Amino acid sequence: MNLYVDKKFVNFLSGSLEKFAWKKENLANCRCPICGDSQSNPNKCRGYFFEKDGSYYYKCHNCGVSLSLYSFMEKVSPSLVAEYQLERYKSNQVKKPKRPKVKATGVGDMFGLFKKKYKETVNSQYLVPIESLDNDHPAVEFVTRRKIPTDKLHLLHYTDDFGSFSREMTGEPVEGKEPRIVLPFFDSEGNMVAAQGRALSLRSVTGSIDRSTEQTRKLLRYITIKSKDAPDRLWFGQWRANPDKKIYVVEGPIDSLFLDNCIAMVGASGFDNIPKHLRKSEGVYILDNEPRNKSICDLNKKLIDAGRNVCIWPSELKIKDINDMVIAGMTVKEIKKIIDNNTFSGLEALYRLNEWRKA
Repeated sequence: MNLYVDKKFVNFLSGSLEKFAWKKENLANCRCPICGDSQSNPNKCRGYFFEKDGSYYYKCHNCGVSLSLYSFMEKVSPSLVAEYQLERYKSNQVKKPKRPKVKATGVGDMFGLFKKKYKETVNSQYLVPIESLDNDHPAVEFVTRRKIPTDKLHLLHYTDDFGSFSREMTGEPVEGKEPRIVLPFFDSEGNMVAAQGRALSLRSVTGSIDRSTEQTRKLLRYITIKSKDAPDRLWFGQWRANPDKKIYVVEGPIDSLFLDNCIAMVGASGFDNIPKHLRKSEGVYILDNEPRNKSICDLNKKLIDAGRNVCIWPSELKIKDINDMVIAGMTVKEIKKIIDNNTFSGLEALYRLNEWRKA
């Protein structure tokens, strides 16, 4: 009911907002009345109303102001505030029909009950949902170019000041203002406890660093930050994975967005330490397709020795990772079939690994 009331009052405000328009069902756009938006381009609209956690919020990508709908009305239309409070109060008094209790009888049932309760929450003044950005925004162009599935875009956020966001999360002083796409990590209560920032391009990274090695390039592309409440090992998407189904384990969070029931580990050294609630699940580890990379080969060997199922890519496939395969024109269905047909364990996995290293 609160969402209905909020949208109703956004429409009340629309008549006084310049260039106001609904872009999607729960996303509206206008020129920012707080900063006045662009002075040189009267058609520039960088103010957005968007839905999050059952309420509407306002964000301007010009001045950076981020407000609840209530706070926005206090600044722009204080005469509506009292009426808005009253309607929100009334909507919260409406009795909701009782749902029948569901008796949990197995792992799958418990997971279903957990998913109904679990809700991921991103609280940061420096992050905005990718879905709220204009189509010509560099972050939107990036996810479009990488062909990231549209049904996964709600998992991605953007910041134009990763340094300040990092300081907000970790409490540590961070220098530099840099735009990055942000992939949040959550705990079992749905609280954001860590995040990985992906640079839009290497050109956006400042500093006199030798960028000649692949390791340095990866460090420049990705920065991972953790709050004091974060676990030692970070697994992206672990609380969205159903333990009753096969778990696909990949190296990078972005690759994990393409496969169903897929999680990603940050830091290859923890690949053999699966989250406790997923340890009894059927799983397969899928490292990048780099037979000349000693670290990847050694890690595959370590996983095989530990009795894990691993994907050894076919020698004729020369593309590095899942995202690059999608960009090259392969369908997710084709990629999944290749993975399933090339998953091995034990002695056969060792044989396949040795053949793959020679390819």
